[in-house]
Amino acid sequence: MTVAPHPSTPLPSRSTRWWIIGAFFFLTFLVYGSSLTNAFVRWDDGLLIYENPAIRSITPQSLKTIFTTYDPELYIPLTFLSYQLDYLVGESNATIYHIQNLLWHTLNALLVAWLLQKLTKRGWLALFGGLLFALHPLHTEAVAWASARKDVLSTFFFLGSLITYLSYRRDQKHSAYVLSLAAFLFGLLAKVTVITLPVILLLFDVRERRTWDRKMLFEKLPYFALSVLFGVIAFFGKTGVLASSSLSEKILMAPKSAIFYLEKLFIPIHLSVLYPFVDEVTLAHPGILVPFLLFFALILIALISLKWTRDVFFGIAFFLITVSPTLLNFAKGDFFYFASDRYAYVPSIGIFFLVILALGRFCHERLKPICIVVACVLLAALGVLATFQSHTWKNSEALFTQALAISPDAYVARVNLGNVQRYRGDEEQAIASYRTALIVIREKGRTGPGLNRAESKTLSNLASAQREQGNFAEARSSYEEALRLNPQNVYALLGLGVVAGQQGNTVLSEQYYRQAILAAPDFAPAQLNLGALLVGLNRLEEGVAAYRTALNLNPFFPQAHYNLGVALTKLDRVDEAEPVYREAIRLQPKYTAARINLGILLYNSHAIDDATAQFEAILAYDPGNAQARSALQQIRGQ
Repeated sequence: MTVAPHPSTPLPSRSTRWWIIGAFFFLTFLVYGSSLTNAFVRWDDGLLIYENPAIRSITPQSLKTIFTTYDPELYIPLTFLSYQLDYLVGESNATIYHIQNLLWHTLNALLVAWLLQKLTKRGWLALFGGLLFALHPLHTEAVAWASARKDVLSTFFFLGSLITYLSYRRDQKHSAYVLSLAAFLFGLLAKVTVITLPVILLLFDVRERRTWDRKMLFEKLPYFALSVLFGVIAFFGKTGVLASSSLSEKILMAPKSAIFYLEKLFIPIHLSVLYPFVDEVTLAHPGILVPFLLFFALILIALISLKWTRDVFFGIAFFLITVSPTLLNFAKGDFFYFASDRYAYVPSIGIFFLVILALGRFCHERLKPICIVVACVLLAALGVLATFQSHTWKNSEALFTQALAISPDAYVARVNLGNVQRYRGDEEQAIASYRTALIVIREKGRTGPGLNRAESKTLSNLASAQREQGNFAEARSSYEEALRLNPQNVYALLGLGVVAGQQGNTVLSEQYYRQAILAAPDFAPAQLNLGALLVGLNRLEEGVAAYRTALNLNPFFPQAHYNLGVALTKLDRVDEAEPVYREAIRLQPKYTAARINLGILLYNSHAIDDATAQFEAILAYDPGNAQARSALQQIRGQ
């Protein structure tokens, strides 16, 4: 039989609640405050945020884009909307994005405490559980990584849906039920991994020994309908990932992931952004066999515990159910990556539930002072570890250097470190990083198309570094090898076009750009480069057509708008050029070249006040800009 719950404990007084909220915000800021100045990292932050034109405005067009596309694997329109709001406030200032992540995380910790209070009726134990959630180092990735917004945002609505559902169960208020359903919908729009919520609702019923009748099942139907709908949407985004591993690999790797998260919840050290598994996936391997046995032992413990209490079953089942959507997300084609810290964000709540129940059971009145001291020491230790872990996300170099220290076989970290080195102008180090990555790929990668694509992509990066060094022959050879491995590598085709153009062979350059377009008709950079080449050859109308095609593919591409404006100006079609320049500036308000060209165009059209406004806008964010200052002096000197 289950342990009888403690008498219902009312929520603290309003003033006490404000003190609790303030304490949670103080502690999370104390732990994560230094991470608010972290830069973006080259780990999806570019794709989702600072290189993503769809978040740079809130318009019907941008809203249509975020609600009709993947990221490229996940359907996360609400997350993109939150990024649009960040951009509205601070453009590409990373601190704004980190602040919002920390806000959601702190609110999530408060909701965890509230949920645990509803489940245990033990206020102080629930607060301790909320603080465990707030300060645990395993959650640092979800807080300190701007691209993990989808995890903290979806969790907020997931928890809100659970809490309002429990309120509906208690008071039978229809408004609470509608609010719970709406919160679930918002959670799914933020990230589909909250899809397991209807099963958690059934788990509540199991724990409370609720009679399963028509009413109980009927009230769950809308939740399951939403889960099915978003499950179908998610499936089409994840088909490539799901197809990149066999059924036996899925069965054997899932327990490894689940047990890994359990291990890190209790021993949160050696955390990394990447956890590659490079050995053969077989039960003969200890790294597969041991987690496999522990996984089924965990399930056995949960089932046996039903003889005495449903709480242990509830905690373990909550963990396993909520972690399940991530357990198949380990195969990337080239390597297995069996875990990501943020995937334990929600599942950890089930384990924290068991921890506080154990604490409440063993900490009798005479042991209470000792328990309080131990709890405070534990929270302090977790907070210190989380602070240090947040520094890992300071910038891309720190992130990938630490990942390689934990997992030297994480070739992706090596490639990204090479990208960091290359973008700061250190081509020699970048080339060394890419070559080391290629060695790891060739020696330890999983043979197949995925591995070929990974090697091809790395060779493209190597070629780009060689090209930037001026080693055109080596660059061309690397690009060609990349194409041999993956004939659809549009970046290799693009790179070959750039090399040919830099060597003065415009005919060959054009051929490569057109090959890239044939390989990927929706690849806007190829259209952009082709347009620049054609304009440079004075084939202005063809260049304009290429730019317009690029903008049809990506209407949020400021560079394409600017280039089109330049081409139209050369054609003396200034009436068309003006709105194009304005659109480039709207998308990127500090686009100096676009403002200068627009200012000159307006001045020549005798729109003196508008021209002056453009040059003054440049000086507002770049007071030392000589071109804008000279233009203003010329205007005011007349």
